[in-house]
Parts: sequence; structure tokens; C-alpha cells
Amino acid sequence: VEARFSRLANAVKVRLPLGQLERLRRLDDVADVQPVAQFHRLTSTSVPFIGVTNIWNSGTLPATGKGVRIGIIDSGIDYTHAMFGGSGKVADYTKNNPARIESGTFPTEKVVGGYDFAGDAYDGTQTPRPDKDPLDCAESSHGSHVAGIAAGVGVMTNGVPYTGGFRKALNMGRFLIGPGVAPEAKLYALKVFGCSGSTGLSVDAMEWAADPDADGDLSDRLDVVNLSLGRSYSRPSFENNAAARLANLGSVVVRSAGNNGNNFYALWSMDGSEITVANSMDDGIENNSIEVTDPAVIRGFYEAVEGAFTKQLDVTGEITGRVVYADPPRACEDIKNAAALDGNIALIDRGVCFFLDKIRRAKEAGARAVLVVNNEGGPPIAMGTPGGTVDIPAMMITRQDGTELKAYLDDGLFVKLGGDVMIGGPELGDQLSPGSSRGPEYETHQLKPDLAAPGFNIHSARAGSGVEQMTGTSMASPHVAGAAALLLERHPGWTPTIVKAALMNTAVQTRDEYGAPYPETRTGAGRVNPSLAIDTPVIATAADSPGRVSLSFGLLEVGEPRLAKRSIELTNLGAQPWVGTFAVSNTLANAGVTLTAAKPTVAIPANGKATVELTLAIDPAEVELAFDATTPPEVKGGPRHVAHEVSGQVWFHGESASVHLPFHMLLRSAGEHRMKAGRVAVRQLEGVAPVVLPLAGANPYRAPLVSVFQFGYQSPSRGHGIREQAARDFRAVGAASNAPELGGIADATLFFGIAMDGPWILPQSFLSNLGIDVDTDLDGVTDYELTHGSSGDVLVSGDITERELADDAYFTIIDSHEWEKPKLGGILNVFSSAERETSLLNNSVMIYSATAADLGLGKGKSRIQYRFSNITETTRWIPFDVANPALRTANPALGHSPVHAVDAPVVVGLDHDALDGNGFEGNQLPRPLLLFHHNKAGARFEIVRLVATGADADDDGLPDDWERRHFSGLDVAGADSDFDGDSFADAAEYAAGTDPGDRHSYLRFTTPIEVKNKTVVLRWPSVPGRRYRVEKSNGDPTAWKPLNKGVTARLDAMEHIDLRLDNGRPVFYRLVVEPQ
Repeated sequence: VEARFSRLANAVKVRLPLGQLERLRRLDDVADVQPVAQFHRLTSTSVPFIGVTNIWNSGTLPATGKGVRIGIIDSGIDYTHAMFGGSGKVADYTKNNPARIESGTFPTEKVVGGYDFAGDAYDGTQTPRPDKDPLDCAESSHGSHVAGIAAGVGVMTNGVPYTGGFRKALNMGRFLIGPGVAPEAKLYALKVFGCSGSTGLSVDAMEWAADPDADGDLSDRLDVVNLSLGRSYSRPSFENNAAARLANLGSVVVRSAGNNGNNFYALWSMDGSEITVANSMDDGIENNSIEVTDPAVIRGFYEAVEGAFTKQLDVTGEITGRVVYADPPRACEDIKNAAALDGNIALIDRGVCFFLDKIRRAKEAGARAVLVVNNEGGPPIAMGTPGGTVDIPAMMITRQDGTELKAYLDDGLFVKLGGDVMIGGPELGDQLSPGSSRGPEYETHQLKPDLAAPGFNIHSARAGSGVEQMTGTSMASPHVAGAAALLLERHPGWTPTIVKAALMNTAVQTRDEYGAPYPETRTGAGRVNPSLAIDTPVIATAADSPGRVSLSFGLLEVGEPRLAKRSIELTNLGAQPWVGTFAVSNTLANAGVTLTAAKPTVAIPANGKATVELTLAIDPAEVELAFDATTPPEVKGGPRHVAHEVSGQVWFHGESASVHLPFHMLLRSAGEHRMKAGRVAVRQLEGVAPVVLPLAGANPYRAPLVSVFQFGYQSPSRGHGIREQAARDFRAVGAASNAPELGGIADATLFFGIAMDGPWILPQSFLSNLGIDVDTDLDGVTDYELTHGSSGDVLVSGDITERELADDAYFTIIDSHEWEKPKLGGILNVFSSAERETSLLNNSVMIYSATAADLGLGKGKSRIQYRFSNITETTRWIPFDVANPALRTANPALGHSPVHAVDAPVVVGLDHDALDGNGFEGNQLPRPLLLFHHNKAGARFEIVRLVATGADADDDGLPDDWERRHFSGLDVAGADSDFDGDSFADAAEYAAGTDPGDRHSYLRFTTPIEVKNKTVVLRWPSVPGRRYRVEKSNGDPTAWKPLNKGVTARLDAMEHIDLRLDNGRPVFYRLVVEPQ
């Protein structure tokens, strides 16, 4: 037992062998078992930018955080640093023993308490060695940096703490490090990280924050708790519950959103009552520059940042030259215009491949230097690489500047690199940092983050003395924690919900470099604006979840028109009545979605409340599934798949103040397409027979898709009620190949269609582990493993379980025991969202693809066997001939893939000559597996039976050659006729294979039936190739149970022995011919 929790949870933390988990779950007193989540460490211009200096020196009610206690759950705090009132001397830090408290060192006037739950050697995997000294490690410095942003006192240019007070205007030019947001708040250092690695100790620290003196009286809980740590793509957990209870006790809990970028569901699934903070930029960021010298119309300086692995310009000196655009623009393949690049400066687009590879190719083509154009908003970055250097300079410029410069390439674009002109980026103010994680919450689909705050290139304390620049949501979060402290000083009676609502209701809109507003899943309510929040007379919250504040509708399947009612509660915090007018600003508008209020105006008495009822109306016929303006169709690793959102802000405009809160929903098409019948006749009995698969049903999405495969294996549903378990419950798999359509296997692609019982949220392999094993030499041993994941994992690390590198570019991942790391196969579902929307996210059907060459296949080596495999099930091996599939499903209209438009005839080919090579015996025919990508849950796949009927000119369901063989012509028998009068319709006799002209030839058991002791021997005349099923009942005509099924006749007589006869009860048997 490593820890016991009683304040925020009734739980213990234990370390035990993995094999003991199930035994632990079975104990009567154990309600649940969860793994301990591992978390990672996720001011002089940013603090004035958000307006808090006006609060410090407000003439009437100044606030600096005095009397408010802030807990920093992080890597500790260097309390010897001048930022926290210490000496700032390196010697005082280095002689401090971090494992014990020396006399007079800790606590201090600024850092008034804390605890080390980890010990310096702790890295998340080892047993912690706690002690009472929460001194930060110099190797990390994360906690000190965060604490300085929240509540540091400021450091003057001579290295001493600022002591001059804050009730006056400050000259920020005199500061080495500007003061934190709440410079007079008290700090508590709750150290949960060692000097490196991750942590599983966050709940330990939250328990401490709930009861600092451990006396059981929780009234002394800390006022504000900051957690600049997190974990990407995670479901709700035990840690969330602890944070919720801490907030319920009265602590304002602030957490960083994460640094996984503009990727859906990338942030950690937070508790709704926490304040989750995204990373925006302030207007004081400066970078180096390039100078455009020609043409004259665009002469000037443009922001640029040198690469970290390229030759530095202070070594080469200034470089001036003509700019030539590389071909291909990303330079991920060999340069085609090397002669044009030779001796010039190459312009290359960021994306898909490593910076190292791009710049090396440019150098090999003769380029003197390289300019790389960013492919996402925000400032340029210092390009890095997994390893290696290039001995020519390279600089990155912004996406916006790159677009402008490209327009003048034909006019003779000349630039100079290497000048010493630093330029500011005031236009970056209130843009989001590209690395800030996008929501919504994983699993719940609820809106997060809540707010944004500056977190890009923030200068703050470095443990061991000095200043350090860091970027991330870890730096954004303490800006909000400090702001909460200011509000609590001014309004000590405000609850965490009021504080959160005040901050969100008054936030400032964030926009990209083109002026487009960011979606709410990136920025929440907007950038924090404490100077408005501290004086707001009114707050607005979602009535059914006030601690969340925002109005979240979650994931909505749209099949029919729908209405949903929700309410917003407004609270008047002041002594004067307030009247507000309802309005909606749509960030991500959709023609099929409207949000209206029952009453456009609301009046709230002084210190009173009012509720406004809203109606969400969705018209499926008008719903559009499209990209938002700030979400590019590609990420670094390639084309992306997206979720489709509708979001914006609900406003209440009043005379004294206006307040707003964000709303959000995800939309998914819920069609009802299906086969018109479960059986389809095959009229042509040789060669490649065309087979039309007739579809029925409707779909609100304008371009629904179905994909078709040669069915391989099916498994029954286990009926899991939990989404995560249902998403692992395998239902069906099939394969397809386009080799025949492409003239052979050389350029062919192999496709696999997979259907699961329940939906995954994201097809990341570390969240929904599915796989296809491929055996290419037919020895029963897997040669290649196919799974799914994102390009970021494979391109950067080769580790598909690495959460921090994952992105929205989803691919088939191919691995072999002979390779050092996996490779990217085809895009999941064949098409990215920009090419053809396949609704990959929140789905239960998916397409893998890999070229035949990727799997080592070629001429003379095309037969494989494959199987589905995951943690719960592994199927048998399934034969398939890649060069000659029995079912040809490739669609030339959609890239010779197995994907078809539902609104066009779906035609496939049955190759009778390929049946043997695909494992079909006798009269067996392949069955099409259909995946409906835009259907509603529970109706996304169907397996169709093909029946070899031959020609049927009179369309009565009876093959013409069978009618001619048994009757005088085609007009004698029909679907319901009984020519021989034996009570068996001619169609039934055709299905059974009996003679329709002989009244003694019909489907029956041979009598007498042989009974011996408790066994029954059943015999019947059979037709070779027909499949039979024997069923049994004890007298209930509705309760027939199969004794055998799918038994294919090889002779003209068959038998079945029932070994379970109960002589005390009546028994009935019936014989069924199964469809072919």
C-alpha cells in the first residue's frame, strides 16, 4: 500500500503484480480497480497583456492576491529564487539539501508550505521517497516557472526581488522577470514529480490541498490549486473524481489543457468543474527576421526563426539570393527542379516528412539556404530533428507571410538572411499557440477547454536562479490560477463556480492570423480577461451543470428532425436589477442547426436569479459536414480526418455589462441504408458475373458511402453495455483487392473491412486496439501485422502507443518482425475528410489498406490467409487470393477502392474461376460484406448471401434451366405454384433440390425413425451441394433449437444422431434447407 485517501476519495493506492489484478477485483469490499494515471509536466508582457496591472493599482478596490493561498501541484518550487523573495544566489540553492529542511530555509514568507510526495529520484515508475522539502530540481524547473507566473513577486534587472509594492504603475523595463498575476498571494509547493519522468501522485497532492494540516477539518483547504500537468486522449478516471471533490470543497481547481495541438479529443478528460486552460499568445513576442529586398511592393522585414540543426547565420554571415519554390513543394521526394534551386534560396512547405529530409534534399539540389513556410497558424518555430545536421542555413516563416511571398515568386523575389533586426508580433495577440490541445473531452464529448491564457514564450523563474523561457498550456494555466486569486481577494465569498463563470463569461474572443474565430473546442469561452471578470455584475451558467458553465450537447446522431430543450441560469451578483437581451454568435455555424430562446429578454432582480429556456432545433436535410476555417485539411503527418462540430457563444447583452458562455455539439449522420433483401440472385454461372446489390433506406447526409468486401468471418455480439467494451467486440471482417481492375498484382492494393459491435471515438491504436494478421507464405505464422494509428507516432518515433505524438492523420500501420519500426500503409477508410467524408471518428466500421508490394506480394505470390485479432478475440485463418479475388468490389469511380456511393448502383463481380483459390468448395459462393459508413449505430454492416440461380427471364425466382428441365416451358410454374400437389410449393422444391413433378419427392425425414435408448437417428434424402440444418423442439412451436447447421451434403442421403433424447418429454424435429 503506497497511499490511503479519505478526504477526496475512499481509496487506497497499491503496487502489485499485474497477475493479481483479477483477484483484487473479486474482493467483496472492492468497488472498482483503476490504474494510476501517469501525468507529464505540461511574464513581463503576458501579465500586462491580460490587464491585471490595472487591477493591482485600481484606485478603489485594488487586488494583488493578498490573503489568497495558491497550491502549485508540480515539480516543486525553488524558494531560494528571487522571484519568490529569496536571495537568488546560486550558492544558496546548491548547498540546500533537497531531501531535508535546513534551519531557516523553508517555509518562507512567500512559499509558506508544501510537501515533497515524490523525492528527486522518482520518475513515475519507481516507489516514491517523500520528504518535507519541496525544493524544485534545476533539471526540471517546471514548478518554479509555473509558480512565478501565478504569484511571483518579480525580479529586477540586478537580480534582486522586487519589493516596491503594486498599488502603482510599474515600469516593466526595469524587470528581469515581471511579477506574476497575483504577486501578493501565498504559495504552497506540492511536489509530485522527481527530477525527470512522469508522476502518479497527483491525487496525493490534492488530498493534502484539501486538508493541509491533516486534522480532518477541511475548512482550511487551499483557495486555488493549479495543476500544470496532464495526459492526452484519456477517459474520465479516479483523478477526475478527486479534482471534482476538491472543487466541491471550495477550492478553485485550474488545469492545463495539454500540448497535443489542433487534434480532436487530444486533451485530457477533465472534471467539468475544473477550469481547463488553452495556450494563447500575447502581443509582446519578438523573433528574428528576414528582409525582402525585391520586389519593391513587398520590401520589408518578415518574422523568421532559425533551425536548431542547420548551419547558423552568425557563422555563415548574411546570405542574399533569389527565392525559388521547390518542386514538389514539401520536398518529401526527390527535387525535380534542382537546376532552378542551384545557387538560390529554396522555399519549401512544412508538412508530412522531417525538416531534416526537406533541407537535405534542398542542399543536394544546390540551394544556398532554405525558407520553410509554416503550415499552421501562429509564429514560426525553431525547427528540430530526431538526429543529424545540415550545413546550410534554414529559417521558418509564418504561414501568412509565406502565402504573401509566394504570390511574387514570378516577379523575382529576393531576400536577405542574417540581419540582426528583431521584430515584434503584435498581431499574434489572442492567436492560439499551435501546440494547444483541442477538445472535446474524450468519452463524454463535453466541451473543453474552458478558457485560453498566454502560454507562448513566457519568461519566468528557473530553478537554481536565473530566468527561463517556456511554452505550453502549463504556462497558460497559472495565468488563470493567479486571476482566480485576484477575484477571491476582491470577493472572498465567491464559490469556485462563480469564479469560473465570471472568468468565462467575460473572456475575449481569440482569432487566427486571418481573423477567423477559433472553434470553442480550441479556446472555450476565449482569452481570460480578469479586469472585466472581477467587476462583472452577472454570471451565466448551464442550469443542469453549473460547475461546467458551458452548454454542451455532446455527440448527436442526426437521422430525423429533432428538438432539445436546455436552460441557462443567470445570477445577478449586484444590488441593482439587470436586464439582458439574448443573442447567439455562431463560430461554427451550420444551416441545419438553430439555437433560440423562449424569451428574447430576461430581467433579474438585485441579488436574484432567472432561468432562460433554449431550444436546439436540427433539420437533417440542411445539416452540412464541413471543415471550420481554422482547421487545415492536413496536419504535420498528412491529410486528416475530422469530427464535425457546431459551436458558438450564447450572449446576454445588458446596459451595464454583457456576458456570454460557449455552446457546443458534435454531429454525426444516422442513416438507415440496408440491402433490400438478404439474398441476391446470380444469373450468370461462369466467368465474371455482374451482381447488383440493391440498397434501400435513407440518409440525411448528402453523399453517404458503402464499402463492399469478400466476407471472411462473423462473430455474435456479446451485448456489452459499456462503449469501450463494445468497441472491442468483433463482429465481422472481409477483404478486397483491386488487382484485376489494375491489370495485375504489381500495383494492387489490398483492403480489409472491419465491423465492431460498438463505436470507437478515435482510431488510435492505444485507445481501440484492433488488428489484422497476414500470413503471406501460408505456414500459419503471422508475417505482417496491420493495425491503425496516426502518422505522428510512426513518422517521429515508430511507437504507435505514444500519445504525445499522435495526430488526426489516421493510417493503416504495417509492421513486421523483420522491420525496426512500423510503416504507414494507406489512409484509414481510403479517403481523408477533405477528399471524401467517411465519418471515421465515432464509428464502428473501418477500412485498412496496404499495397501488395508492402506485404511482399507479387507475381506468383498472391495467395494469403488473414485473421482478425485483438485483446478479446482471434479468428481462424481466412484464405484470400489478392491477384484473383472471388468477389471483385473495386469501384473505378472512387480510385478503384471498395468504396461506393450509396446513391448509385452498387455493382460487384463474382469470378467463378477464382472460387477454388479463395477457399470455396462445391457450390459455395462468396458473400459480400457491406459497411455502411454513415448509418446509425447498430446498423453499420450487413452480410449478403449470393444464390446461383442462373437466368430467370420470367423473374419468378425459379431459374429458367431448372424450369425447362422439369416442365414443358417457363409458364407452367411460378413462385407460389405446386405442380405435383404434394403441399410443397415449386419454389420450395427448387430450394430443397427435390423433384417438383413427383409428389413423393419432397423434403422429409426417412421413416421409420430409428430410436435406440436415448438416441435418435434421423435420415433424409439429400442433394449434393445443398446445406441443411436439423432443429429440435419439446412441443413449443416457437422454441426450435438447432442441433446442427450449415452441413453441406456430399451424397444423396444424410443422417444426424441426437444423443440427448429425454424419454419423459415429447420431442419434435424439423429439417431446414439453408440458403446458398
